[in-house]
Amino acid sequence: MWERQERVAAREGELLKRRIIRLGSMQGDRWRQIAVLYRLADGYGRRVSPHSFCHGMADGTTGCVTGVCCACKPDVFAFEQELLDRLPKRLANRGTCCPFFNRAKKNCGIYGVRPFACRIYFNQGRSRISCRNPAEETLQLFDLLKRHLAEILGPYGGGYHPSGADREMTDLISS
Repeated sequence: MWERQERVAAREGELLKRRIIRLGSMQGDRWRQIAVLYRLADGYGRRVSPHSFCHGMADGTTGCVTGVCCACKPDVFAFEQELLDRLPKRLANRGTCCPFFNRAKKNCGIYGVRPFACRIYFNQGRSRISCRNPAEETLQLFDLLKRHLAEILGPYGGGYHPSGADREMTDLISS
């Protein structure tokens, strides 16, 4: 079973990489490129998720129900940083997990506009350990793509931290 999972992840990762390289070389509207980029990442997720440790723990609209993978700040590029800075954050999450994760509902509060890194983060490991710490394959894929993603999304900024006037996080109403 794990060998098949590894083959699927490797094949899909290579396909995603080729498509993103091709997308970056295409001239045209930046917003269209970003939309296509996220569709590519979501397609990767739909094909990899059934073969990952995450299968059965996530739905297609709000993400993983455990939230273990949201224990860190999401990796972002300049475009994503600007977008996320405009969104309300959860004050209760300061320093403990992603500022957009709804711990009460156990879902992603920004699933539809989540960063690229979150879109390709699936536990490809053989245990729950890789839910908290990405498997080596996931890290390698993201590292291989960074340069190409930066051509579309702007410079890589590391883990998300609110900037400017948004440093003071606003609390969302939990319902």
